[in-house]
Parts: sequence; C-alpha cells; structure tokens
Amino acid sequence: MDEDILRAVEKISGKLSRDCYYDLCCLVKAAVPRMPGTFSMETLYPEAQRYSEKEKDTLAKALSRAAEDIWDCGDRAELQKLFQRVLREKPTPKDLVRALALSVWRQRKAVRPQVRYQLLESRHPRRFGFSGESWEPECHLVVLLPGREQSEVERLVRGLNQRQIPIQEAEERFLNGEDLLPVP
Repeated sequence: MDEDILRAVEKISGKLSRDCYYDLCCLVKAAVPRMPGTFSMETLYPEAQRYSEKEKDTLAKALSRAAEDIWDCGDRAELQKLFQRVLREKPTPKDLVRALALSVWRQRKAVRPQVRYQLLESRHPRRFGFSGESWEPECHLVVLLPGREQSEVERLVRGLNQRQIPIQEAEERFLNGEDLLPVP
C-alpha cells in the first residue's frame, strides 16, 4: 500500500491495527486518480477489490466500520483538519474516502513538479535524447536527438525542467523544428 495513504489514515485513526483500515486505504487508493472530481462508490469498489482481494460487500462493511471507529476512537482534531471544518456529526463513509483521497492527491501534486524531463541514452550506437512526463494531464514524450553531445542534451533537460515547459508545447516545437527552449 502507498505510504502516503497509510500515513493519512493513521493520522486520523491513531492506529492501523484493524483490517478495516487496510480496506479503507484500498478505497482511497482507488479514489486518488479521480481527484479533484467526484465519484460514486460503485465505481471504486472494483478497483479496490484488486488491491484488497475482498468482495464488494465486505469492503463496504469494512469502510463503515473504519468510519465508525475513526469517529468514536480517532483523533477528532486531525479529522477536522482533514475536512477543513468543524464536524458536528460523523462523516459518511464516502465523504471520508473523498476527503482522504483529496488530501493525498494535493500532497502528491505539491511534491512533484507538473512536468519532469530526463536524459535518455542508447548504448549502441551511443546516442542521446530525453523523455518528458506530466500528470495533469497525463502525457509522455520521448525524443531522440542524433548527433547531439551528452552535455548539450543535459543542458536542454535542465532548462526544460527549470522552465517547466508543458509536454504538448515541447512536442509542437520539436515537430515544427523550433528551439525547444524559447528565449524568454
């Protein structure tokens, strides 16, 4: 299970010793890619089943138990921080999954850059290029630059990462034969 999801659940529950918390983590893991949007629990269960290997009804019961246990025995102050408001009543299981997933999604988004470029090297013949990856929206780009020296491609990769050039823009510039690092 993803460590950031485990930490988020542990923060509000105070423990991870019950099976229902692992099942809650599985549902949160299934919900994170859907953030910041909405979802129905029915769409989460099939994916969460792959992580937990439990039936949908078992997952639903475990989620209810986890929500109940967090409300009764968990850290109420952390729970209110998670929801960013004072809670007067127990949150629904779906609201709990959404709040946890949104929190994990925000942390992940804050930690990693929008775009990441890295150097690529082929072995025989020795040639260099770069790859680019973004998450919002999810895009990938691989470019081989024959005849370019390693140091030249490394400078290009550093510049692309520093300026956070969107993948789509880099691809258009490359296909149009333009300089990948426009002059500011």
